Amino acid sequence: MNLHQRGSELIHQLKDHVLEVLRSHPDAVSNGKGILQEEVARRAGLHSMGSAELDHTCSEMLKMLHREGLVELVDEGGQDEKKKAWRLSKD
Repeated sequence: MNLHQRGSELIHQLKDHVLEVLRSHPDAVSNGKGILQEEVARRAGLHSMGSAELDHTCSEMLKMLHREGLVELVDEGGQDEKKKAWRLSKD
């Protein structure tokens, strides 16, 4: 496996990990009220530990999953990325 393939695989694994977090939270199901991005990051181990990059990583995974139609944004949360609420898309 070359470096490009490894990178693609890592991104795929991160997206699956974030989906697993959403599936495990009752408010993140397709008819739920959604959970805040900062809660997704915390539960996934991608919360800020003095590193904005980890929060950014969670944000980017959620945006990718949104483009793929797997998650939906419930509440925009204003300007604060961490205050956005997400849930799984309807089946």
